[in-house]
Amino acid sequence: MIPFPFEELQKILELSADEIDTDNLIFNATLSYVEKNLGFNIEEKNYNELQTIRDCKVYTEQDHITEMVNIIDMNTKERVPNCVIDGRTIYFIDPKLEGHVVFLNYNAGYTADTLPTDLKEAIIKLYLLKKKEFIKQKNNDDETSFEMPQNIQSVIYLYRRKTL
Repeated sequence: MIPFPFEELQKILELSADEIDTDNLIFNATLSYVEKNLGFNIEEKNYNELQTIRDCKVYTEQDHITEMVNIIDMNTKERVPNCVIDGRTIYFIDPKLEGHVVFLNYNAGYTADTLPTDLKEAIIKLYLLKKKEFIKQKNNDDETSFEMPQNIQSVIYLYRRKTL
């Protein structure tokens, strides 16, 4: 499920009904642009990974874990019952798992409830700028280059740095 659907943007900005198709395209382009700059998808998705346990821990490739669906010890083919999840790090309580390969199945990303407000606000502001740029190009036929304002860029880079 998309954490910030177009319908919500439509309500917030009271967009006109006769430009919905264009607005939807600009919004989708804005989301793609934000995700490209963030370096990850904001939408919650399911991920599968194989990781080797070192020092009784592994690091997931994705951040913002919403649910750990399953952890399977590939050496014994049994489910791993006890672990602690802290951000991208999964700590294993059983020291006998050291060196074992585990299969991780988890959901990560943002939901409508977990999407940070400042990131949502940055998406709205960026959408408005992109729409303004689209109208300017449509009316003038001049080539313009889009530059992300510093305040929006700083919010996006803040979340990008958190995942590095």
